Amino acid sequence: MFSSLKSKTDFDHVYEKGKIFGNRNFTLRYVKNGKDANRLGIVVSKKVSNRAVHRNRIRRQIREAYRSTENAVKQGYDLIITAKPSCLGEDYSVLSRSLNHLFYKQDLLNRNQKK
Repeated sequence: MFSSLKSKTDFDHVYEKGKIFGNRNFTLRYVKNGKDANRLGIVVSKKVSNRAVHRNRIRRQIREAYRSTENAVKQGYDLIITAKPSCLGEDYSVLSRSLNHLFYKQDLLNRNQKK
């Protein structure tokens, strides 16, 4: 089970030291954390939508998409997933594939479970 990034210092560390990669729907920042589990931070700003209902829905969809592929993702990373405005009208399946694409491109998936 993953835990959440909560403190400002944790977020700042990933922003300063982490690698960054993005696609149409998300930006992924990640850095090794020296632990045996991943920690996940999700950012959905008001640039995506001014309505909290929409932002919270995207946040829940991202969390579920990560949870469903958590076993395939390499462990020991702090991850920050930032939603882009294009997420607003997308289905869950599109967001899930987009998130998997980020992990695949950055070689964060375990070798035996890429597909």
